[in-house]
Amino acid sequence: MSRGTLNRVEHPSSVLRTGGRDDYVIACRSYDRAEIFPLKTYRMLEHNGLTDRLYIFVANAQEKAKYEHSLKGLSYKKIVIGELGGANAVKAICKFFPKGQRILFVDDDLNRFYCFDADHNFDRDSNKLAHYLEDAFDTIDKYNLGSFAFASMQNKFWLKEKPFKEFRPFLLVGNFFGCRNDPEMIITKISHNDDILRTARYLDKYGGALVYWWAGFETHYALEQGGMQASGTRGFKDEREQKTKNITIKMYDEEPLLRAYTQGPKLYPREGLWSFKIKTAPSIWKVMSERGVPLRHARWDSWFHLRPSSQKGLNSI
Repeated sequence: MSRGTLNRVEHPSSVLRTGGRDDYVIACRSYDRAEIFPLKTYRMLEHNGLTDRLYIFVANAQEKAKYEHSLKGLSYKKIVIGELGGANAVKAICKFFPKGQRILFVDDDLNRFYCFDADHNFDRDSNKLAHYLEDAFDTIDKYNLGSFAFASMQNKFWLKEKPFKEFRPFLLVGNFFGCRNDPEMIITKISHNDDILRTARYLDKYGGALVYWWAGFETHYALEQGGMQASGTRGFKDEREQKTKNITIKMYDEEPLLRAYTQGPKLYPREGLWSFKIKTAPSIWKVMSERGVPLRHARWDSWFHLRPSSQKGLNSI
């Protein structure tokens, strides 16, 4: 299948146009983790010199007071009272910032940022995240790619043939992704499967996401106390399987993009819940062709190189 060239696209006037390369904000949704947060995502961002752009979204005034106490004397931009629940917190973030604002969405349980260098040497606790973010926002703006993510894989053998970054079908995991504020693309009605639905929207509009293969985040999702899973939107332990089954089947019936881009509702016994799995890239490209979505693909082999390599069967920018 021939896939098209990525062209530079002028953004509509409704998109916020601001000055420099680093005009992005970091929005973290957090719940019931006031004591843990300074040791997790906050420490990671502080290590990377990024806390001066950090907005923390909490559920209520009581939570806000707890976070103010735990972060006393530390640098951050603002603690904002949003709403309880993962999807509601994302909605609060989108309402707080103007449309078009560059936003990095993060959760509260990221232990550290890691990356491999150009020689594939591993840095487990890297302080280079700002360089990646500047490159990511510049790249998605220049070529109108919509969003970006990190692969978060430490298997050097598996990554051996992967480029530094690539535009292709890829899952926008909810605990870390970047984009410009576009509420219609980002907001979902419910927390469960929100990242799957959001991914399907970006696939259908942009043709994929920008992914950085040789970098990512260490996290212990759902193993810490508190967190968005503690808000009850997926149900609690004894009811989670049935509740997520009902949610997932209902979403599949109501959302044509989920029927187009996922393999359908499925029980994941290890997690004890029902969810979706995004189709493979070849299957997604076939769906896009059938739906009339522009087929675009590019890969950049060099670290922070602004031009992609020319690969057999692919068009360079």
